[in-house]
Order: sequence, then structure tokens, then C-alpha cells
Amino acid sequence: MVDYSFNEKQETSFFSRNKLVSISIIIACMLFLGIFIMEKSQSVINMVPMLRGEISFEDGFSITTTKNRYPILIKKDDPFIGSQLRFSGDVKSIFSETAISLAQNDEIVVEIGAHFGYNVLNIAKKTKGLRKYYAFEPNCGVLSCLRKSVVLNDLDDIVVLRDVAISDEKKSFPIDDCLSVTKTPRGEYTKPRTIIVNSNTLDDELENEPLTSISMLLIDIPGSEFSILKGAEKIIANSPDIKIIISFNNKASSEYFDIENELKKMEQQGFIFYLVETLNNYTQVNIPDILSKKEVVIIMTKNKLNFDSNLAEADTLL
Repeated sequence: MVDYSFNEKQETSFFSRNKLVSISIIIACMLFLGIFIMEKSQSVINMVPMLRGEISFEDGFSITTTKNRYPILIKKDDPFIGSQLRFSGDVKSIFSETAISLAQNDEIVVEIGAHFGYNVLNIAKKTKGLRKYYAFEPNCGVLSCLRKSVVLNDLDDIVVLRDVAISDEKKSFPIDDCLSVTKTPRGEYTKPRTIIVNSNTLDDELENEPLTSISMLLIDIPGSEFSILKGAEKIIANSPDIKIIISFNNKASSEYFDIENELKKMEQQGFIFYLVETLNNYTQVNIPDILSKKEVVIIMTKNKLNFDSNLAEADTLL
């Protein structure tokens, strides 16, 4: 009888060695395939703006569209909202979503810090019968982009543009020029250059406007919230139904103001405070609640707000 035990051990040993080699080859192939897919995926991702209908210009600007297909002129390398608009047509901002959801027909809206006009377009196009939209943007280059977007969307009879910063006094001060920012091959942003802008109070800027009262005041300039409010005392006093929406930064504001004291002044005027901690989550709060937050969106109003109807309408439009 022939003994095959030695051959069986040899065959088993040979299979085991080849199994390890096979696994190594498979792992190497998977790594290679993964790298290949990642490189190709980035190429595909880079094509998204073009597939969304982006029109690029040699000076680094482009016309893209919002989620609702509103054309908007932006700078490609803009570190704030440019990339979001180019790749998704949307801006992930609770402040913007809140402002759009609360905007109603037949209103007068004022926005401080309009930038490229994402809020301007969405609110002005959403609301039917909007009386006026005053958009303040001190960077002349950015405002030039916004002006073209307003014309592209046929809103020049509704939107009033002002190239001035809003503060509690007339003065000049430096700001970072976002248009000077470029993106390096490593994906980093260069340091912006500084430009000098002029400021004025909102009361003075709108003194000669044919207003009755403002419906909504949007302030997205963290650290300057109360300076803007101080310069808008007449406007606020003459606007009993005004909704003030603020992107609030506790640390930035506390460097210049006694926040608790400023909030108490608003409370004494009859304002109610709401915190918007997450989208669709609006909670009426007191001053200590606001002070406990580092960064949050605040709604100030003298009237109780019915958010359900506003949000239901916003969900169909955003």
C-alpha cells in the first residue's frame, strides 16, 4: 500500500503559500484601484460646476446658479460661499435658511453684509410683491458682482444696493478684501489684502427713502451687531413688526460691547428673543440663555412668531 501522507503535506503547504500570495495581490490591486478611483472621482467632482451650467470668465469669476436656478455671479476662489454655490447651488447656513423661511410677501427687507447676494436672490425671488430689498455691501468689487446678479434676475426695480458699511457713526475702517484671496495648488487660501471702507448709520442711509416701516433686518456681521443696532434706533422704533435676525458671536461682540446690557435695552423696548440652534428648531429664550452660547442665530421680534407655516412654505421653496 502506497503512503500518500508526505505528498498531502506538500500539497497543503504549497496551497497555503499561494493563498497568502493571492491575498497580498488582491490587497495591492484594491489599493491601486482605490487610488485610481479617488483620482478619477476628483476629476468628476471638478466637472460638477460645468455640469450645473457654470459660465467661467478669465478674470477668475463665474456665473453659477443657486439651488432654485437663480443665476449668481461669484468669484471662484471665494473662501466663504463660492465653492458651496459652485458645487451644490446651496449655502449651508442656518442664518440664510432662517431669513428665507421668515420672509413674507409685501415686505421691506434690509440686509447688512449682502456679500454676493445669496439671500438677496432667494428672498426677493421667493416673495411675491416684495416692496423693497435694501442690500448693504461695503466691498465695491463684491457689490459689482451683486449688481450684475440683480440685473440677471430682473430684480433691479426691487433691490436697492448701497456700497457702504453700517455702523453707529460715520467713519472709515479697514476690512479684508475677499476678492483678493486665491487658492494655492495645495488647496490653501492666501491671506487677503486690506481695503478701506466708509460707514454710516442705517438711520442716515434710509432717511430719505419712502419707507413706512421695515419688516426684516438681517445682520450677518459678527462683532458689529450692536453697533449696527445703535445706528438704527429710529428705523427700529418706527417698525413695530420688525423681525431682526442676527448671526451672533458672543466672543466677537464682547470685545466691543457689554452684551448683557445691550440685550436688556432691546428687551426694554419690548423685544422677544428666539434662538435658532438648528434649522427648524426655534426656541423662545431669555438673556442668560443667549449669553451661554458662543455662536448662534438670534431672532428679535416684538410679536410671537408662528414658525410652522413659515417653515412649511420654506421647505417647498428651498
